[in-house]
Amino acid sequence: MDFVRPYSRCTRLLEEEVSICTSLMTITDASLIWQLDWKTVKDIDIQSIKDKLIDVKTANPTMIGVDEIAYIKGHHYLTIVRDITARKVIWIGFNRRIETLNAFFEELGPEKSMSIKVCCMDMWDPFISSVQRNTKADIVFDKFHIIKKVNEALDKVRKRLFAKADKSTRKEMKHKRFLILHRRNNLVDEEDIESLEQLLESNKPLYTAYILKEEVADIFDDLDERREKIRLEQWFKNVLDSGIEEFLPVVAMIQRYLYGILNYFKHRLTNAGSEGFNNKINVIKRAAFGFRDIEYFKLKIFQRCGGI
Repeated sequence: MDFVRPYSRCTRLLEEEVSICTSLMTITDASLIWQLDWKTVKDIDIQSIKDKLIDVKTANPTMIGVDEIAYIKGHHYLTIVRDITARKVIWIGFNRRIETLNAFFEELGPEKSMSIKVCCMDMWDPFISSVQRNTKADIVFDKFHIIKKVNEALDKVRKRLFAKADKSTRKEMKHKRFLILHRRNNLVDEEDIESLEQLLESNKPLYTAYILKEEVADIFDDLDERREKIRLEQWFKNVLDSGIEEFLPVVAMIQRYLYGILNYFKHRLTNAGSEGFNNKINVIKRAAFGFRDIEYFKLKIFQRCGGI
C-alpha cells in the first residue's frame, strides 16, 4: 500500500506530521501531542531523517571545517566535518584520531578530497596529519584558538601577581578579570574603562602582559597579509624582552604552527561556524538529557545542522 511504509503502523501522512514536530521539540513532547508511544515517535523520526540524509559521496566541498565535540564525559568525542560554503554538516565520525578523519576522506573519495582547497581546524596533530595525507588543502588554524591561549596566559599572570594579596584584594581582582580579558576597543562603559586604566597603572607587570595580549589581537585585525609575519616575529621578541614566562608556551605554540596561522591571513577563515554548530549540538544534548543511542544522536545533528 503506497500510503504506508512497510511494517509501519502509521500512515506516511501521519509520519510526515510527526517528523515536523520532532525536528522542533523533544520526542516526549511530540508523543504527547500525537498520543503515540515515544518509541514509535523515535522510530518515525529515525526513518524520516534517514530518508532525507545526504550521502557524503554526493558532496563536493572545496572548503571544510573540522572540529570535535564531547558527547559524554570521559574523552568520548564526535568528529564533525562541515562544508563551509554550504554551511552544513556533511559527515560525523566517532573519536578524534587520525583514522577517524581518514575515514571521511575515504568515503568522500580521493578525487574530491584532492579538490578541497582549505581546511579550517584547531591545532590537533592527528587531524593535521590526516588532512596533509589526503589533500593538498591549505590548513587554516582558528585565530580564536590562539587568542584564547593568549588570554589564558594573561589570566595566569593576573593570578600569580595577586596570589599573595589579601583576601579583599583577590576578590576585587577576580571581579575585574573580565576587564583584563576584554579587548580595550570593546569596552564602552566609561566606568569600566576608568577601572581598567587604574588597575593597569598600579601594576606594571600586569600592564605589560595586557599590552602583549592587545598586540596579538591587533595583529589578527590587520588586513595587510604581507606584514603579518613581521609583526608576529616582533611580538615574539616583545615577549622575550618582557620576561613574562607565562607567554613563552604561547610563543612556542605559534612558532610550531606558524604555517597554518599565516594561512589565516591568506584566507581570513575561522571555525566560528563550527562553534555555532557545536552550540546547536549541545542544545540537542541538553534537551534529551544525554543520548544513550549515539547513532540517533548523530542523526539529530544532521537534522538540526543541515545534513539533510
